[in-house]
Amino acid sequence: MGIESDQLVYDYLSRVGDLAQQQQLSSGARMRLVSALRGEIDRQRGTEGADSPATVRRIIGRLGSPDELVAAAAESADGTVALPWGPRPGGGAAPARGPAPPAAGAARSRRRRGTG
Repeated sequence: MGIESDQLVYDYLSRVGDLAQQQQLSSGARMRLVSALRGEIDRQRGTEGADSPATVRRIIGRLGSPDELVAAAAESADGTVALPWGPRPGGGAAPARGPAPPAAGAARSRRRRGTG
């Protein structure tokens, strides 16, 4: 793993954690969110076949912005986000790989169309 790639991940997760604290998510919810994101980033870094900063930026881009992820977590009743790579609230497991979280992808699509 490269130093620059690791720094990108650290900065991203730090931003998520900082925003989650500002939104007054519980420490448990913050820890679950950051841990789930870290695990998915690490998993995708291992399967992408390259560990360049560009690869890490692509992975992070697919996950969604820290603002979008924290907003989704803050809106949920229990402070969790239904991430496409982990357990979903209410039980059941999501696919191991999938598109960006719905809140992130929908917000980006609306911005591109000029409707959000």
